[in-house]
Amino acid sequence: MKRLMLGSVLSAALKIASAGLTFLMFMFLARVLGPVEYGLFASMFALATVGSVASLFGQHTLIIKTLSSLGEAQEAAADRRKAMRQSYLVTLAGGVCFIAVIMIAGLAARQAGVDVDMRYLIGAAALVLPFTLSELVSHQYRAFGSILWALAPRDVIWRGAVVLACLGAAGLPFIFTNALTAMIALSVGLAAIVAVQLLAMIRQHSARFAARPGAQSTHRMDWRMSGWMWLASLGTMGGSLNLSGAALFLPPDQVGAYFAAQKTSQLLQLPIIAIDIAATPVFARMHAQNDFDGLRNVGRKLAMLIAVPLAIGAAVIFSFAPQLLSLFDPAFAAAAGALTLLAGSYLLIGLGGPTRQLMLMSNGERQVVRLTLIAEGIGLALIPVLVPAFGIMGAALAACVARVLFTVMTVLWCRARLGVDTSVLSLLPGVSVPR
Repeated sequence: MKRLMLGSVLSAALKIASAGLTFLMFMFLARVLGPVEYGLFASMFALATVGSVASLFGQHTLIIKTLSSLGEAQEAAADRRKAMRQSYLVTLAGGVCFIAVIMIAGLAARQAGVDVDMRYLIGAAALVLPFTLSELVSHQYRAFGSILWALAPRDVIWRGAVVLACLGAAGLPFIFTNALTAMIALSVGLAAIVAVQLLAMIRQHSARFAARPGAQSTHRMDWRMSGWMWLASLGTMGGSLNLSGAALFLPPDQVGAYFAAQKTSQLLQLPIIAIDIAATPVFARMHAQNDFDGLRNVGRKLAMLIAVPLAIGAAVIFSFAPQLLSLFDPAFAAAAGALTLLAGSYLLIGLGGPTRQLMLMSNGERQVVRLTLIAEGIGLALIPVLVPAFGIMGAALAACVARVLFTVMTVLWCRARLGVDTSVLSLLPGVSVPR
């Protein structure tokens, strides 16, 4: 438990830096690019995020579970090495396939007479592989317990470099000419960061993969579990799917305003992600040991850790929504209502606790998939109804409905099937799950 607390503190510290830099990065990009080009950039970024999650095929989650279950024994070195190699091969193949699909689809649409801006697809394609690999490498470092190397390179160094580039935009006009050049520059920078992470992993953790001479690996890729984890992980791209769907009904400047509202509301994910990062390996280990008392104890402590910072953060966003959006562009203040709705949905997710991670580490992959499909399916189905009628507010309402549904369903599932409650309900006498 002490290690979990220390990991949570380090994760929180890095995520505080990351949240601030992320906000600054997108704020400065909005100011440098202007509302219309920023809207195009937002569409590229959202599609690339969808592509990253799709390309991973669940490998980022599976590798944590696999490496945690193998433990630190020298006898498992060959298995660890094979598992890592397979994760890279699957991820690279997924990325190449996604890029091929969107480019072929775009060209086919143009041949059919559909007006498709190929810059949108090229920009998204440029970011897919670097973003996908950065996510995989980050999860591998998490499995090794190296939170600093898992988070700092992309969340702090890369984002900080983008902020500095934006501040020096006058001296770098070739980078910020338009949304496409900006996206390519960001992609090249992230690829360099991933390369450094990989080299550092080889140096720092080579002993974990140093199998004895003649040792044979018995590890087999669990394709079924990988597939279920992939389907389950699709729920993490709900925000990007929501924006991509809304972009079909909104002009570019409004897409930019909605993207700004999304990124501002995601500041509330800071404590949520910090808890998730530290808790996931612990959930995997405790479930493997059938330590359900330990899981219940961890659940209550996580609820105490997350409640106060979430409440404070939500209060700030609710109070200063127009002012925060004006930092991106004065015209974006009109999306204050959407920001309030989105922030409220993240508040509810946080108060529900890391139920998705608990389910994934407790053989609940299929249930996560089912609940994700229900919630996100309803949310996406609402977009063509709500967005034409209510604009940005309609898009935010669709996202809010999906998040509320998923959170409520997963909390109830964990309480009923595992007897574990990670939500704030675990702190209330008479409501928490009995031991």
